[in-house]
Amino acid sequence: MQKILIIDDEKAVVDMLSDFLGTQGYAVSKAYDGEEGIRKFDSDKPDIVMCDIRMPHKDGYAFLEELRSSRSWVPVIMVSAISDPVNIMKGYAFEADYYITKPINLEDTLKALKIMLSLAPLRKK
Repeated sequence: MQKILIIDDEKAVVDMLSDFLGTQGYAVSKAYDGEEGIRKFDSDKPDIVMCDIRMPHKDGYAFLEELRSSRSWVPVIMVSAISDPVNIMKGYAFEADYYITKPINLEDTLKALKIMLSLAPLRKK
């Protein structure tokens, strides 16, 4: 079973994604800010991460920077209500693999997850 870590300070978003992805056969772990996300990443060893940008304590960019600098090239999908091109490009500059804007379309999210997971072996460095 593939493992997904969802990091978002909006509990409703985390619960919606967790419930949906659980019904699709994924094991889901949850975190509500970037600091907790790093701890969960280290303990749960997910196959992919979905991470919001604006969060308390450690935002999505800081989470991604820390993850990439010392831990892993696991695929990361940024999920945010921020849809302007500058912020999208900033996510890619921090080496995000994909960017989804809120409100979240669950079917499109599932397709993106499947694509990113299938490409993950090629991404390893």
